[in-house]
Amino acid sequence: MRSNKTNINSYKTLITILLFNITSFITLSQIDSSSTTSYRNNFILFNDLGFNTAPLNIETDQNKIPIKAKFRNNIHDFYGIGCHYRWLSLRLNIQLPGSIKPTKDYGPSKYFHLGFDFTYKKMFFDVDFYRYRGFALLDAYQFNPSKSINDTPNDIESSLISKSFSINMWFFYKKNFSMSALRGKTAVFNKSSFTWYVKSTINSFGINNNESTILPFYLNDPSNSKTSSTLIRAFDIGLVPGLAYAYIKGHWNISALGGYGLVIQEKSFHTNQTTRYFIGLAPRFDIRFIGGYQTPNWFLMLHTDFDNKSIEFTSLKYTQTYLNIRLVAGYRFKTK
Repeated sequence: MRSNKTNINSYKTLITILLFNITSFITLSQIDSSSTTSYRNNFILFNDLGFNTAPLNIETDQNKIPIKAKFRNNIHDFYGIGCHYRWLSLRLNIQLPGSIKPTKDYGPSKYFHLGFDFTYKKMFFDVDFYRYRGFALLDAYQFNPSKSINDTPNDIESSLISKSFSINMWFFYKKNFSMSALRGKTAVFNKSSFTWYVKSTINSFGINNNESTILPFYLNDPSNSKTSSTLIRAFDIGLVPGLAYAYIKGHWNISALGGYGLVIQEKSFHTNQTTRYFIGLAPRFDIRFIGGYQTPNWFLMLHTDFDNKSIEFTSLKYTQTYLNIRLVAGYRFKTK
């Protein structure tokens, strides 16, 4: 009964969002095109400083009691430098030495990111691959009687690996409304503007522990085989409708994207004895915030990206959020 109520509420939320976007479509179709200035032909040099993190949670039952295991990676700062000219854009990302959190509590974490993006007509494409190795199970003493809060409260899971590969495409309805202007490097808005958009998304992601169980032994429940999984993975594809808004006040630019949709998901979990496959629906959010100061010659912007992933089975749910926050500064050289 509880599951049916949850599904009904999800469908009501989706219908409300679809009606809201249809209303926005009718309204926005009567508004003039966005006004932007392009710096695509300028040579642009930029650098950035920020951090990435990917907190994940696993919710399950142990002896019919709901529990929530929170895994956190150790956060590292990174520095990036790049350039852009016409159709060519390059960026080099370097992880800075040291960790933000103490290694005795969170252990060492390794992070790898490979990505690129490009624009074709009114569509913006973004391809990303993330790999995180090494997590800490927070407050493990709550689940393991042999641990004490006075000792190290967390359990270090150094071999736990999460991976994510995504191909995303945004289509903005309004003419000249582009991701390039939202990001503020190669184009800027001349006045406040908003529009509706559709994001198509393809994702392959999951978590594994090198043939060992993802959850530690004291969270394995013989009556729930999923708690002994060594691999949880999914492949999904879907559409996310949403709204985009750019607020311009003098040299200040603030932009935001917000959308919600559903994906069709093929998912599975693997134990030492068996592998089970399922097909279902999963929610997907699209949230981005970008803001800063712009002049024709230079810019200073704060970029935030949120990418949520989730896989849900009966009596087990895996969720992970890939968070990227960075401060970007750049200079646009004048064209001849």
